[in-house]
Amino acid sequence: MNSDDQNDFEIIPPDSGLPFTKYVQHVHALLLSKTESPDSQMGGEQTLMNYLRSKDVKSLKSFLRKNSWGPSHPIRGFLWVKACEHLHKAKGNVYEEFEKELHVQRHSNDLELPAFVDFDNLTSYHLTENGVNTVGRILSIIHHTNPDIIYCPVLFPLIALFLHYMEPSDVYNCAYELLRAKQPFIMQTKVAVEASKAVLKDLTKKFAKSAYVYLVRKCDSIDVVFDRWIWWIFADLPFPYLVRVLDCYLLEGHKILYRVAIAILILFTKYSTKNVTGSNPHRNVAESIRHFCSDMPFSVKKLMKKCFGIRSLTRKEIRKLQVKHEMLLKSRNFLNHEMVKSMSNQSMGMQLTKSFSGPITLNSDSSIIKTDMLYTIWSWLPARYAVCQPELLYTSEEHGTSLMTLYSLTENHQPTLIFIKTTDDEVFGAFCSTFWGERRRSTKNVSYFGTGETFLFTLAPQKRKYEWVGLTREDVPNTANMFMAGDSSILTVGGGNGEAIQLDANLLHCRTEHCDTFDNDPLCSTEDFTCKVVEVYGFH
Repeated sequence: MNSDDQNDFEIIPPDSGLPFTKYVQHVHALLLSKTESPDSQMGGEQTLMNYLRSKDVKSLKSFLRKNSWGPSHPIRGFLWVKACEHLHKAKGNVYEEFEKELHVQRHSNDLELPAFVDFDNLTSYHLTENGVNTVGRILSIIHHTNPDIIYCPVLFPLIALFLHYMEPSDVYNCAYELLRAKQPFIMQTKVAVEASKAVLKDLTKKFAKSAYVYLVRKCDSIDVVFDRWIWWIFADLPFPYLVRVLDCYLLEGHKILYRVAIAILILFTKYSTKNVTGSNPHRNVAESIRHFCSDMPFSVKKLMKKCFGIRSLTRKEIRKLQVKHEMLLKSRNFLNHEMVKSMSNQSMGMQLTKSFSGPITLNSDSSIIKTDMLYTIWSWLPARYAVCQPELLYTSEEHGTSLMTLYSLTENHQPTLIFIKTTDDEVFGAFCSTFWGERRRSTKNVSYFGTGETFLFTLAPQKRKYEWVGLTREDVPNTANMFMAGDSSILTVGGGNGEAIQLDANLLHCRTEHCDTFDNDPLCSTEDFTCKVVEVYGFH
């Protein structure tokens, strides 16, 4: 290697004034510093810290969306770390402890990456060889501390991005908390990743109709266009664009990724229709989008403006579509059918980092559930919960029949299973996807919340599952989006022209009806019933 080649991999001197860590190639850092736009000074560290400390999310969102800091702006040595610390509680010194515990060699070049990464997309951006090895060490520790991750393709590039501006301990803390966040930031299963492609297709059809029509005209299979949409952002876009996306991502979650992807398609369509003569006739649409992103002809500011100009795109809509497409994939046997039946240690041809290998066991005796019932319910659960064990949170036999007691013992657990045994010994219930504590958030007396993962079931005298109608129907009415509701006097699962399960304050005068959300029959032989026993379970 000659001296010029060696300089390409020289680490950044401490006195360079650049915000990059020692894991970034010096020559690349110098080149990035020349990409700074002259109008990049739009607020500083103090403004950022004021918003973070005050938890003024609305102002912080506007601040992050409107800034124009380039990749080597001084604030970058500080921005992502502080955002993760304040928004996601990403603090601690456990990284060094785990590194020693796992005996990870600091200079090992043959480190095995966890099976959950996408080995075809190990984008390291401007990291040195030592930086790439450090990404591997961080991933190994995340594998150790998060053994339930099945498939997480963006984790490698995300950690590589963080390492440009953070020390390994901070990178680990930030990645760990994003993986555990209630609001979705990082998809962690193959089904979730595959479903996201259909989600973007639906969103494009709704929020970028012209682009969608153009894509349909130009390709044989519209689905192929969306196959690698996440890599438009994490692999194809130039680095200065990506760091701006990540600024907003740390606050807004994966909603921002969908916004950026739709903006890319809008700009791609605009550019392609105006530059027909300059296009390559030998490229298909998917390849053309890839080249468009890597040679992005529009400025960072233009892309972000288009991204945030998309109106009425909400987390709620994304979550609804995500649940719908995940359930559709499962219903088409997208997952290995034996995974649900035998909980084998294979998922989509990949080794699971955590497998369910034993019987499902209750942590206390149940007056409702028999073994066959338990296994039936577990076969109906979303795959990520089917590897867990049930944990009894509430039973009316021990804790009494007050609805408020039920709430107090269960409201901080997500998800939950409610089992009801009537005085006629009929058994039914519901899988509730969201915290019951959500009932407190509304200013209305009773307001519905929850997601399309919620489902109803009967277990005795017959076993039957009722899923959300939105999984199989398009354009469901508002009355079919009523999953969970409750206040001090009532608990409801399933609404819309009737309540599927309605428990009163003392579990005495209860009712079950057909509802639009699940299109269910009444769950027991008489619509009015009295509870003999009610049990609520969480997962661990």
